[in-house]
Amino acid sequence: MSTDHVDAYLGGVPEPARTALAELCRIIQSCDDRIRGEIKWNAPSFAIADHFATTGITPGGGIRLVLHTGARRKGDPQRLEIDDPGDLLDWRGADRAFVVFDGVSDVQQHEASLRTIVTEWIDQTQGSAR
Repeated sequence: MSTDHVDAYLGGVPEPARTALAELCRIIQSCDDRIRGEIKWNAPSFAIADHFATTGITPGGGIRLVLHTGARRKGDPQRLEIDDPGDLLDWRGADRAFVVFDGVSDVQQHEASLRTIVTEWIDQTQGSAR
């Protein structure tokens, strides 16, 4: 799991967004040993076979997670069936969803739900072979 580019990026993010974004990145990367983190679309982004999650800071100072199926659309999107125990997902299409967190305590409060969501997203978009 590579984190050098993500760590360097986080070093330039002002508080309190840095701590919240770092926690979100830590949770995402801990969901699967195959995940590599890099900077894509000017933000920490995560991939295995293809990019599936991109983070960022909202204009209001919240922390955003965009779950997607890669950099390019591949035909008609297939609807993903993701268990959302914390009712966190804001679907923006059949294969794309957003989650916005208010800060580090909000990220930490939803860690278990977030792990379920990210793990299922990986299984449906990246393959489940570990």
